[in-house]
Amino acid sequence: MSDTPSPTMNDLYTRLGAEMMPWGPPLPDGSVIEVAESFAGVDDNGQSIAAGGGFEAEYAAIRQRVGVLHLPQRAILQLTGADVKDYLHRLCTQEINKLEGGQTTRAFQLDEKGQIAADLVVHHGDESTWLEIDVFDLPWVSDLLEARLFAEDVTIEDWTAQRTVLWLLGPSAVRLLAAVAADDHEENVTRMGAAPGTHHVIDLPMNGGAVARCTAYRWDLGGVLGVRVAVPSEHALEAYGALLVKAGYEIGVEVDESFAQRRRDSMRGRPVGWSAFNTVRIEEGVPRYHIDFGRNSLPAEVPGDWGIDGAVSFTKGCYLGQEVVARMKSLGHPKKMLVGLKVTDRDPEAALELPGIAGAQVLEPGEKEKIIGGVTSSTASPLRGQAGIGMAVVRWGRHQPGTKVMVPSGGRLIEAEVVELGTLTS
Repeated sequence: MSDTPSPTMNDLYTRLGAEMMPWGPPLPDGSVIEVAESFAGVDDNGQSIAAGGGFEAEYAAIRQRVGVLHLPQRAILQLTGADVKDYLHRLCTQEINKLEGGQTTRAFQLDEKGQIAADLVVHHGDESTWLEIDVFDLPWVSDLLEARLFAEDVTIEDWTAQRTVLWLLGPSAVRLLAAVAADDHEENVTRMGAAPGTHHVIDLPMNGGAVARCTAYRWDLGGVLGVRVAVPSEHALEAYGALLVKAGYEIGVEVDESFAQRRRDSMRGRPVGWSAFNTVRIEEGVPRYHIDFGRNSLPAEVPGDWGIDGAVSFTKGCYLGQEVVARMKSLGHPKKMLVGLKVTDRDPEAALELPGIAGAQVLEPGEKEKIIGGVTSSTASPLRGQAGIGMAVVRWGRHQPGTKVMVPSGGRLIEAEVVELGTLTS
């Protein structure tokens, strides 16, 4: 038996010339999650990768082809037992009791104050139910589930180490998964691609005759077609590599006419990192938990399908934090709201600046420049000619589309306008 350690995803990142960045604070065990910010287009020996790389190529892949994004920050809890549906139904904001086997939905897990303690993806199957969450919410959600478990027939297991989540993003996402799936599972891929809100078992052939039995589900990023694949972790590295190969991304090959023809004939996909993904995310107006809203947010403060409209049912019975949600809906409104921001400054140079970095103040125009909110995300939008866009939490009454605000950028204040989240590039 060889003493050589098995290669890891980070080893492949090194070969791909990935520029890494930490994701959040250290975990309770002291470890730090790292994500790829971008892929520089050179390998670990400084040699150019034939398919190239960098932000522009990754952004173009998501918009026009397909990008493969690794999500090491996702955690999975598996729940089994006869009472799982009713148990979860009484805890989270969504209609879990109505789910059939093979259905997937979003939900919030609230605390006693009605604040969002976790953003959940609930995968209900015939034999088990998965909760997909941010890894930093895993301790709190696990403790809550255990504390609320009495005589119910429910078993809770942490499956985070057993599954690795990959996200295929772009027009060719379904086609790419079909290309790597076993021949007798291509129909499953087709059904999955045509049915958002469902998840399907997809087998991926591995070397040596092994099979990686994966769970795949349609998960778009706003208007960008997306497929998430939960791969058994022992096969994650090989599956990731197989996806890149089928996408037409080659490493260590001679750049010649033969390569150019192969690349033209392929899906012309590539690995993508956080930087390109985040720009597309903001352009699509998709807020992210722990970035644009978080532990102190109320569901009513997050509008649209990625917030209260898509994650909260107003027809179900009691659940943890339900009183606050119902009272907010029937009697009033939140004190603040998540909105989109477009830079509208007439100065051509200012128009290309970001509407502040995360944490920057949003100010009311005028002599007093009263603070009315804070920026949560921002980017230069290729779809708007590199003009600045972003998201911000602002006071109620300043959240209406068309409201003019000022934000600090480049050492000065620039003008921006409040817009709905889904209209940041229109």
